[in-house]
Amino acid sequence: MSFWSRGRRGEEPEGAPGAAVPAATHLAVVEFWAPSQRTLAAMDLSRERLTDLVNREDYLPVVLLTEQPEDLSKPIEIRAGQQWSHLKVEDALLILPPPQVSNPLRRLHRPRQPVEIVVGPFTVTGMVSVPPGAQAASFLFRQNTRFAAVTRAVVRDRGLPGFEQHAEVMLVSMRGVETIQDVGLDHPEAIASPETAP
Repeated sequence: MSFWSRGRRGEEPEGAPGAAVPAATHLAVVEFWAPSQRTLAAMDLSRERLTDLVNREDYLPVVLLTEQPEDLSKPIEIRAGQQWSHLKVEDALLILPPPQVSNPLRRLHRPRQPVEIVVGPFTVTGMVSVPPGAQAASFLFRQNTRFAAVTRAVVRDRGLPGFEQHAEVMLVSMRGVETIQDVGLDHPEAIASPETAP
């Protein structure tokens, strides 16, 4: 299993948008996880949140990276020789935004519930913000979004025993979900995706 895309650019995928790319030179670092590959990319998040972009766009303009920066929370500059390409959003099962330091006083305080989500080879556990009175598993499946945010997330790869990665926020592909289970309730609710249910 390969973990980082090594800058293989090749031709743009069929149906990808034209050559229009952002003018930004300072870019945020984002990880895109497919079932057998992790792609590290830099992209312009100066005007819009990553969550909004991946829930609306089919392709994202990115600069593919071959090395991981030391501090993922800091923007990086485009270097000579780096080129823009377009990344197909639906190929990703998990997306890790750059870490951000937020002001606790400005956070929206909504009830959060623990869940366990199986998506492709990955098992993600963490917290989901839900409206009062809702249960996380059923709430997530009722949302008409491509990606849902899980906070305080821990991801494990069933193909790699012992592998575990933590992230303050992780975006999970709802189209790739096999099951979502409420964790820690007296009567946990497990919901299978309509695409994977028997």
